[in-house]
Amino acid sequence: MNRERGRRRLMLRLPDIRHVLSGVPTEALGEMFESYALAADALDRFRSEMPLQEGLIEEYSQLCHEIEQEVILYCSGGLRSRG
Repeated sequence: MNRERGRRRLMLRLPDIRHVLSGVPTEALGEMFESYALAADALDRFRSEMPLQEGLIEEYSQLCHEIEQEVILYCSGGLRSRG
């Protein structure tokens, strides 16, 4: 369930590769989809809590960005050709 939620969130966040993400088998990026879902959910939660926890917001924003970059690299063929 987290994997598909992560895929959908990434598809919204990365519209330029949405068509690629929709066709990628879950097995290929399943762990990244799941990690993204968990990190994005935590980030949403930290952004809505008072008082704001700026350190956690920054940390999870960076984590989401790093996962997005890995997914972009994979979808462009960069990670597939490595391993």
